[in-house]
Amino acid sequence: MTTGPEATITLRPIVVPADLGGPDSADFSVMVDLRNRINRVVRGEQAVAATPAQTLPAFQDQADEAIHAFLVLADGEPIGRGMLYIPAQEGSRGADVRIEILPEWWGRGAGRHTFDHLVALARDQRRTVLHGWTDHQERSGRRLTARTGWGSVPEDHIAAAMTAFGFSLEQVYRASALDLTQPLERIDEILAAAQRAASGYRYVSWSLPTPPEWREGYAWMKSRMSTDSPAGDMDFDEQIWDADRVARMDDRLVAQGYTGVIGAAQHIGTGELVAYTELYMIGEDHSRPTSQNDTLVLKEHRGHRLGALVKAETLKIWRERMPTSPKVLTNNAEENRPMLSINEAMGFVPIAYAGMWQMSL
Repeated sequence: MTTGPEATITLRPIVVPADLGGPDSADFSVMVDLRNRINRVVRGEQAVAATPAQTLPAFQDQADEAIHAFLVLADGEPIGRGMLYIPAQEGSRGADVRIEILPEWWGRGAGRHTFDHLVALARDQRRTVLHGWTDHQERSGRRLTARTGWGSVPEDHIAAAMTAFGFSLEQVYRASALDLTQPLERIDEILAAAQRAASGYRYVSWSLPTPPEWREGYAWMKSRMSTDSPAGDMDFDEQIWDADRVARMDDRLVAQGYTGVIGAAQHIGTGELVAYTELYMIGEDHSRPTSQNDTLVLKEHRGHRLGALVKAETLKIWRERMPTSPKVLTNNAEENRPMLSINEAMGFVPIAYAGMWQMSL
């Protein structure tokens, strides 16, 4: 393979195989390996490796989102991947772009070639706005501030590439970690205070898959993530969730090998679910880090410490079920001070930052 900048860069579409081990599964496995290798460099201690078997169900189930995946090749040798995620929801206008290139190929045209190809595909799919998520390790030097005015990311190679592509940095997310090897007395104190403030609400929880009686309420809260969480000037489509979509999501997560606990607050007077948080781990090795995904309190029920209630109570359940998981990893928008204040009180500490980027087509 040519090692200089004159190497020929091409893209090859990833065929989603029916199963692994067949003749059409080789590129898929290579793609997953590249993802893991690049993640270790870019995400550092946030990186969680996934096997091809754990990844495949997410690609096979595209009922809610089409995934266009490509191997990036230099003189025919794989050096990265390009991804375009397009919501299947009728009337949607956006698409998410993800470009991951091996560090030794940064600055040599592979990212630009991949981006141009994905933009052309997005235009063919009548997308009018592109979003991108980037991870950044903390470092000294110049920084780029989000348009919200909250938070910044280092002006590293990744930020420079996104800017050159035409994206604007709209939001910055703080990646934080909670050490689970230490006593959790502080969590107990937060939970006790939250329980006193949340009279009129009760805590409920479930494991994957979501029981039928909770699916509609959970779906409604998932849909509200696109309207109630801080988004700056990001032009997001409002998400539509129903019980069937929750069931599809759960089936996919179970097939991927995820273990999960979802904790929620129920309004006693109406029986409605009004706040939730999610803790997940993939694979059978329970000594791996835990991921905290969505946490949301519906706007009309804020002011009762429900965020602290669901986070603290769910974490205590998780600690009992997963005693060997060393830490919880989560991301929060820097302008989301109410949620960051809860995390800081619980003992989460910043470990890295992520950028949320946007450009119009």
